[in-house]
Amino acid sequence: MLQAHSCESSRVGSWFALLGAALCCAFMQTAAAGEIRALRVCADPGNMPLSNDKAQGYQNKMAEVLAAALGVAVQYDYRASTERGLLRGTLDANTCDVMFDVPADMERVLTTQPLYRSTFVLASRSERKLHFNNLDDPRLKKLKIGVYQTSAIRAALAEHDVKNNTVTHFLSYDGDRVPEHQASYQVQEMIDGKLDVVGIWGPFAGYYKTMKNAPITLQPVNVIEDGEPLEFDMALAVRRGDRELQQRLNQALISEKDKLRKILDDYGVPLVQCEACVIGGELLAHGPYKPAQIAQAQEGSVAYAPDATLEQLKIWLKQGANPDDELLNAVTGGDLSRVRYLLDHGAKVDARDTEGYTALQNAVRTDRKEIAAYLIEHHADLAARDRDGWTALMFAVWRDSPELVRKLVTNGAQMEALNPQGLTSLCIAAQNGKTQAAQALIELGADLNKAVGAAGYTPLMLAIAGDWDETATLLVQRGAAVNAKNTGGLTALMIAAARNRVDVARLLLGAGADPDAQAQDGFTAQSIARDRDNQAVLDVLKKASQHGRTG
Repeated sequence: MLQAHSCESSRVGSWFALLGAALCCAFMQTAAAGEIRALRVCADPGNMPLSNDKAQGYQNKMAEVLAAALGVAVQYDYRASTERGLLRGTLDANTCDVMFDVPADMERVLTTQPLYRSTFVLASRSERKLHFNNLDDPRLKKLKIGVYQTSAIRAALAEHDVKNNTVTHFLSYDGDRVPEHQASYQVQEMIDGKLDVVGIWGPFAGYYKTMKNAPITLQPVNVIEDGEPLEFDMALAVRRGDRELQQRLNQALISEKDKLRKILDDYGVPLVQCEACVIGGELLAHGPYKPAQIAQAQEGSVAYAPDATLEQLKIWLKQGANPDDELLNAVTGGDLSRVRYLLDHGAKVDARDTEGYTALQNAVRTDRKEIAAYLIEHHADLAARDRDGWTALMFAVWRDSPELVRKLVTNGAQMEALNPQGLTSLCIAAQNGKTQAAQALIELGADLNKAVGAAGYTPLMLAIAGDWDETATLLVQRGAAVNAKNTGGLTALMIAAARNRVDVARLLLGAGADPDAQAQDGFTAQSIARDRDNQAVLDVLKKASQHGRTG
């Protein structure tokens, strides 16, 4: 499974990122209508138990079963999944044809019949015999609880005021190189005694119980929480219009359901009752969730709606509504008139919601440009950080919004401020391919060559490592130092060689990159390309080196 319900519609963890979380896609090449030559799977190289570059994850195993059912071989194209824009870079870009483990109601795609339903869990060591009747259990406010970034269970716990004692695991793109960065690693931290409980997507914890034989207990939380959906139907997705492939996958899922069930069981995936799914489970299901209801104003206790009118708001304020809460609702509803009124009638411009976002951060996160500008003009704190340590400028970069970037920076937002991972705003843009935001930051004077983190990567290195060619090109054109080295002596050209990025290598060489530079361990771009059998980029490097010696 990825770790999110959809790009914006749910909090299973922002599948496209949340937990950093792994996504498998299957790419099927077609020679003639209906003829599938290969099942090419685009998978995260390091996000167990979902997938890894050794094909050890349960998504890897399911892909192999489906490929065999279709009579083709399975191939893997590994790339780290990113929190947002994943559809645009995969299905929409025609680089893969099938995604594994997406929410069955995912928009912008065609999905197969749901394969199975699973749930978030509270995982703890068995000897502690922890069990919670609901999320209001007072013990949950005292225990050290691990949650991962942008996950549904983190939001659910926060709604029950379980937040000051939670430990957030930030999603990362380098889980293949640093296993501790994988979303499931918090389960190991709980096993090691560093955490008391982990609130996590069930398959992550089930893997430790069945495949690693860890002495842990999993408590499904889907049936003890009504406010936040915590169970989800998982399906496969194909591009809109590709109904033939959708139908063939549906047939393969049904014909191979016993093999697929065994894989899920072997990996400890908690299976919830689901009549609509190919594979039903034994765990109790929550049942339909009620749509969010607009509560009527009641004496002593009132809840209000983001889409209320200004006149309704005035009545609610007279009945005791909290102006700060209503400001946040107005921002969510995109209603500038209510924002103006509330700031004139006692609302604090830096009010925070239950998840720790300020009004400005929410305006930026939801791309409410006019509201963001108004809040900035009314002296919103531009340096304020959310619970994950992000500023409004960092969110503007994440949205790839040059307008918001310029508005924030020209009013005093600090471009060189670091997030908890040690990245500046430009580094965030480079690492995630936010080219428009990167261009705005560069025009505003951001440091092109700031080395960040213990490894000392520059924005250019991060862009190349993430395969963001457009962003890398922009940085080179604007004067990024192509021969800068990180703390281990790696250059941008060496990273391009390792990833077999021929066009990027040519770009760097054309800008003066040294093809013979050596890292601390003596490696050069050529030796790296040779060791990885990246022949295409090796040829380019050899010619550049020879030209340099004879030129």
